[in-house]
Amino acid sequence: MVEINKQLFNKLVLNPNSISLDESVYMKDLIKKYPYFQVAKVIELIGFKKFDNIKFKNALKNTSIYSSNRSILHDIIEHNKIKSKENSRILSTVKTKNSFIKWLKASKLSTNNESSQNSIIDNFLSSNHQIVPKQDYISKDFSKEFQPSKSEFMTETLAKKYFEQKKFQEAIKAYEILCLKYPEKIILFADQIKTIKEYLKNK
Repeated sequence: MVEINKQLFNKLVLNPNSISLDESVYMKDLIKKYPYFQVAKVIELIGFKKFDNIKFKNALKNTSIYSSNRSILHDIIEHNKIKSKENSRILSTVKTKNSFIKWLKASKLSTNNESSQNSIIDNFLSSNHQIVPKQDYISKDFSKEFQPSKSEFMTETLAKKYFEQKKFQEAIKAYEILCLKYPEKIILFADQIKTIKEYLKNK
């Protein structure tokens, strides 16, 4: 099992570009033991880039999956910014503090907004508001104005039901409406009308 060499690891965190081949192998073993160790993955990636290792592309994909901040990876790959001790701090405590403080402020703002919204709603509910209709408003029954025509609701099934219930005149009217409604089936409906009329004659 690989143990973490604190001095070596601190040195690489402060100056990852100083990584040697042996240290790169050490990082690989460390990652095998701790597969979710993001900082170790980034340092290993820097080593791969430094020594033009063929595993660099796969390591980059893998590291980007585990990375919480891909802008660091972008700086390493595109701009090669990690050179001096000041710029090479992967875990910048100042940055972490600032982002944590910003997060705290944002969470306080959101809770304040929620409480103010809740108080507005509570005030509205407690005041017992009612909507009063205008005095000149006259209720009107629109159902009387709307009288749908029979043709709108006429179907073949309804026409067949009329025939089965021996309502022959309604069945004939239904098939006549269906002839107008579905002209492509006019021959079928005309046959039905003829059948009903013949049935009435023979009766």
